[in-house]
Amino acid sequence: MNVIGRKTIIQLPQLSGVNVRAKIDTGAFRTAVHCESCTIKEVNGKEVLEVTIQWESGNPVVLQYRKFQKRTIKNSFGQTEERYCVRTLILIHKKKIQSEISFTNRSGMRYPVLLGRKTIGKKFLVDVSLKS
Repeated sequence: MNVIGRKTIIQLPQLSGVNVRAKIDTGAFRTAVHCESCTIKEVNGKEVLEVTIQWESGNPVVLQYRKFQKRTIKNSFGQTEERYCVRTLILIHKKKIQSEISFTNRSGMRYPVLLGRKTIGKKFLVDVSLKS
């Protein structure tokens, strides 16, 4: 089994995220990704989710999704909030994982991505003494 630490570097190729710092949180169910803005727009008569992400290593990236869901998620402070979720590819130590992520403003946090247990699943063993 692959062992990872409490912090790691991941790739989010479908979100233009290269060498993104991520924190592992086995207490969190879903993975959360920082975004600057997250809005619904109408394109050709259909709702489209438009997300703007500012990665540490580059210019803002604007992404549009036709397939998305709105979920009620409990944040780290125990409060529920509505978040938009999409499925995307996550690369963790060369392992490819299709996972659902939620978009939220994590500007006050140290890490732009929080990897939850649904993404980590039974694919990795987390050793909190390692930093990866």
